[in-house]
Amino acid sequence: MTIINAYEVFSDGKSPLHNSLTAVQTLLGALLQEKVIDKKLCSKLLPKMNNLELAHFHFIPKPHKPGTPLRPIVASINAPTTNISKFLNDLLAPLFLKVTRETTFTNSIDLVRKLEKYAIDGHLMTTTNFITADVKDLYTMIPRIGALQALASFVEKYSKHGHIGNFFHRSSNANGSSHLG
Repeated sequence: MTIINAYEVFSDGKSPLHNSLTAVQTLLGALLQEKVIDKKLCSKLLPKMNNLELAHFHFIPKPHKPGTPLRPIVASINAPTTNISKFLNDLLAPLFLKVTRETTFTNSIDLVRKLEKYAIDGHLMTTTNFITADVKDLYTMIPRIGALQALASFVEKYSKHGHIGNFFHRSSNANGSSHLG
């Protein structure tokens, strides 16, 4: 595989934190103004200014692999986009997992259980092949426009009438004893 220079040093030496924060604030402001989100959701998605920091990039070695390759880690827990990322994950993950539950393993125990079911169902033969893959530089190779189009297509295909899940509000005839708001 040819290594592409997917990352560059900022030539002016300045942190892009301000630009990232401004972009998030501008986006959320536009969504609020267009009534795509309400004030409560906007407030939830806005970054918390008291612990805001730029995402940072580091590596952890994989000593069990030949040549000790490095696993890239992006630590972005306090980045300007973290709240939006968490919101989208909470919204989309259940839908994604529902669609892919037959072919996705969440952990080793899940893998063993699915293999046992595969064997019980009569699919595990002496001729069955298993394939593993180690993907390199995956995220640097996905064009943003293509990723957004794939996400939109996925949501359109698997959502019901353009909505993911159901939205509820308390009915006007609900009695006061309920603990649900």
